Amino acid sequence: MTTLRAIVVDDEPLARDELVFLLGEAGGVEVVGTAKNTAEALTLAERETPDVAFVDLRMPGPDGLALAEALLARRPELAVVVVSAHDDAAIRAFEARVLDYLLKPVRLARLQKTLERVRDAAHRPPSNPPPAPARKPGEAPLTRLAVRRRGAYVVLDLADVVYFEMKDELVWAVTASDRFALDLTLAAVEQAVDESVFFRSHRGVLVRLDRIEAIEPGGAGTYELVLAHPEKPRVPLARERARLLRERIPFTG
Repeated sequence: MTTLRAIVVDDEPLARDELVFLLGEAGGVEVVGTAKNTAEALTLAERETPDVAFVDLRMPGPDGLALAEALLARRPELAVVVVSAHDDAAIRAFEARVLDYLLKPVRLARLQKTLERVRDAAHRPPSNPPPAPARKPGEAPLTRLAVRRRGAYVVLDLADVVYFEMKDELVWAVTASDRFALDLTLAAVEQAVDESVFFRSHRGVLVRLDRIEAIEPGGAGTYELVLAHPEKPRVPLARERARLLRERIPFTG
C-alpha cells in the first residue's frame, strides 16, 4: 500500500493534533505538515505536494471552502477533505469538488473509509481547469473572466471590478457587492487587463482608475487611494508609483 502524504489545516491546535494522531492510527499516512490558516496551507501545499488535504471549514480569513477551491484550481488531482463540527455546508463543499466531508469529532472507522476513497480517487484521471488568460502582443485586453465558485464557473465582467488585491496568498477581484478568489498572480492579471483602465498602485493592489474617488497623504511620501465602493476601502499607493499616477490623474494642488 502506497503511503499517502497528507496536510492538516485547522486554526485550533488541539483539533490539528487530534487529527494528526488519528491519521497515524489509521496507518498508511504520512502527515507532511500542518497549517492554521489559508495562507500557510497554500504555501505548505506548494512545498510538500501532498496527496490529500484535510481542511477545517471555519477559520479566520478565507474559509475552508475558499481554500479547497484554491487548492483544486492549482492541483486538480489533489484530494481535499473538509472537516467540520457543522453539517450545514456539506452541499456547498461537494459543489466545490471536495472528496469527502468529515464531521467532528472524527471517528477512526469513518476516517479509514475516507482514506480508502482517497486511494480510489488517485487512480482516476484529473479534470483540467481552464487555462489562465495569456494576452499576446496586439491582442485586445481581457474584459471577462470565468471564476471558479462552488463547483461551477461564474463569468465576471471586469467592468464591475473595483480593484484586485493580493491577500492571504490569493488574488481577489473585488466588486461593489462581492469578492472572487482567482487562480492567477497579480502580475498575470495586470498583463491581461487594459492598462488604460487599471493601474498598479502597489505591489499587492491593482485598481480601476475611474473608481478612485480621493488621493490622501499616508505619510513618508506615500498616499492612500479611496475607492468608489459601498465600504469606501483605502488601498496603498506606493511612493514610487505616485509619480506614474500623476501622469494618469494630474495633481493640480
